[in-house]
Amino acid sequence: YNRCIGTRYCANNCPYKVRRFNWFKYHDNQQFYQSNPAMNTDLGRMVLNPEVTVRSRGVMEKCSFCVQRLQTGKLTAKKEKREMNDGEVVTACQASCTTGAIVFGDMNNPESRISKLLKLDHYKTVKNQKGEEEKVFNYGIDKKIGNPRAYRVLEEIGVKPNIFYLTKIRNKDGKKGSA
Repeated sequence: YNRCIGTRYCANNCPYKVRRFNWFKYHDNQQFYQSNPAMNTDLGRMVLNPEVTVRSRGVMEKCSFCVQRLQTGKLTAKKEKREMNDGEVVTACQASCTTGAIVFGDMNNPESRISKLLKLDHYKTVKNQKGEEEKVFNYGIDKKIGNPRAYRVLEEIGVKPNIFYLTKIRNKDGKKGSA
């Protein structure tokens, strides 16, 4: 099938466990409107994000990293004949995270916040035709990570995910207030 028919097989088989079944009927649910009286007005319904279709009950969903925001940012940059700037597009989860723990960016740009956070090594050593070693810019996701706290989920099975996580900082010396 090219459309979701709600069998939920993808949820059971997703190694990342990010797929969720939509049990709600947002556009036709009286409980939703009774618990949120403001939803009965046209302005109140805008909370459902007019740039994204209102999902119907019975389909699988997962995070799309706010693809509508990314596309808007790309189109704006293209119209203005420029490259997208680092941090120009902010996803919904990134905007709502008060600690700044969620970071998105261009991993191929050594000056981007994500590259600096992960301490990515943007150059790899290769042998040229003469057999001499030289450093070349490394495009792609197999960059060497310099931050010892960074890891990728299920990397060991060869899926090469492009999402990094940082482990929690623990108090190793046992003193109060030290990190």
